[in-house]
Amino acid sequence: MAFSLTTKHVELRGSWLVALVQKDDNTWTFSKLNLNDHIGNNDGNFDVTMDRWYNSAEHWTCHLRGPFLCAQLRTLVGSWAPETYVNLDLFIRNKDGNLEFQKLSDSLLFYTACLTLEHSTLRGLVVGRDGKFHTSELNLDENIGNINGKFEAGERHYSRSGRNFHLEHGLDTIKLTAELADYAGDHHAAEIELSDFVINRKGQLDFIRRDETVDKEHWSTAIADQIPLFGSSVAGLHHLGEHENEEQLYRKIAASTNSANITVGTVIGAFIGRAIKAPVLGMVLGAGLSTSPHVLIGDKVAKAIEDPATRSQILEATVGKYVFVTLRDMIAADQITTAAQWLDAALNPSVDDWMKGLVAWLERQDITLPEFSLHTMLKRVFARLQGETIEEWDKALEVLQETKKRVEILKLEPEPEPEPEPEVLVEAPAADEAVEVPQKAEEEPQVTDESKTTGEAQTTNEPEAADVSSNSRTTTTTTDEPGKDVAATGDAKDDAKADERAKVDEPKAGESKVGDEHNTTATSSTRASSLKQQDRNGSKSSVGGDKPNGRNGSRKGWQSVLGISMLRSWSKHRQPKAVAV
Repeated sequence: MAFSLTTKHVELRGSWLVALVQKDDNTWTFSKLNLNDHIGNNDGNFDVTMDRWYNSAEHWTCHLRGPFLCAQLRTLVGSWAPETYVNLDLFIRNKDGNLEFQKLSDSLLFYTACLTLEHSTLRGLVVGRDGKFHTSELNLDENIGNINGKFEAGERHYSRSGRNFHLEHGLDTIKLTAELADYAGDHHAAEIELSDFVINRKGQLDFIRRDETVDKEHWSTAIADQIPLFGSSVAGLHHLGEHENEEQLYRKIAASTNSANITVGTVIGAFIGRAIKAPVLGMVLGAGLSTSPHVLIGDKVAKAIEDPATRSQILEATVGKYVFVTLRDMIAADQITTAAQWLDAALNPSVDDWMKGLVAWLERQDITLPEFSLHTMLKRVFARLQGETIEEWDKALEVLQETKKRVEILKLEPEPEPEPEPEVLVEAPAADEAVEVPQKAEEEPQVTDESKTTGEAQTTNEPEAADVSSNSRTTTTTTDEPGKDVAATGDAKDDAKADERAKVDEPKAGESKVGDEHNTTATSSTRASSLKQQDRNGSKSSVGGDKPNGRNGSRKGWQSVLGISMLRSWSKHRQPKAVAV
């Protein structure tokens, strides 16, 4: 019973109910229960006295709605019935970390609600095979009589010789009390325990037969056994005791749950059950109020409502709406109106005094709970079950929705601006400080289209470059005129042949003088050597004055950038001797 109070992460996997369950030592463990073994299908409705409901269910419709199991079941004619549901909190209990199914008990102390007596007629709500409450009546005069001023079971017409008939609800008892006349006509106080003779026969009140035995299972024992840590405290709230004892129970529940919501929801549910003489129903409502989101007002929403009266109205509306929906789904659809009338008649107006004691205790714990009339709320719940519209609730819920929207809007904060990148501050040089400007040692030669084509064709790897450097050397010759560089490539044989050709060639008439002739000779010798080397090595070296793109030509680039005659020092001993013309 009320298993949802001590479970979390509850899921329905096929027909299996799985959850994390709290144990008596306050630890949590995994537990599962196959609902197909305990619930059946009775012509499209759940039946807690049968099994194998999942075999005739539309599987995609099976789901949990809070503690309610919902599904569409097949009828006897083969069609699909409308969605049906059953509150599992009525039947599933947590026994030290294990989920167990509680079969429908025939005890008058368990699955009954708002039992009242009108003259000799006992009436109330009784849980039936479908897991819902049904209205039922029983005339006690048919099986209880008066024998010399005392009640006697198996006799008849006690009411004819008695007066002042009442029902007394104790923690584990339901007694019929009256003043009965003896043979002399004197009236004496008398009482009888009805749970010894009256049972719940699958949703109907009935007398026990002579050959039957009754299991007098009562709700307080079931609650204390099935709710770890604080079950006995919840059961104690149904005593008609003093408020100081109730405060001790509040403290024990709060210490066990460590949650204000669970404490408040559980206690309010116990008050409702105590007020309508339905302990089991109060336990189920308390579990739902504690675990259902958005029933009790959240801190942010509550702080956004400044008017205390408005906050009280909103809390009454949210709690009242939940109680209304839960009771509507737990009562047989065709008997909701009658059940609401009986619940209203059984309501105890002292419930507001109990509620004030809870609010005062919460204030001493620095917990603010808007005070509202629990009696008025229940009256409106029963009126709503009979089809009336509660305008106060509609207005309060509208205010709540507007407040929630306002809170959500206030939560929207602008995106933070990106942090500016740190600025690199460079100090400007002082006026008297000289700024050194690096100068290029050599001017890089211009790149022509021809040299680009030649450079792109070069695919020399490092080993090949080493071979080429061993066979051919690069010599840089500088003329007398500044700014002119001539590059010559070739080996020793090429240089000798170039020298011979330079000796044979004679300057023609009208050409330049000796200095110019020397430059022309050097240029011709260099060009001839370059053309030979291109034919031999497949264009692996570049023509003088062009900037190479391959790996070998990068040495010239280093020389130009660094301003150091690196290659010149390497090939100095290979430079050709000066030739006199």
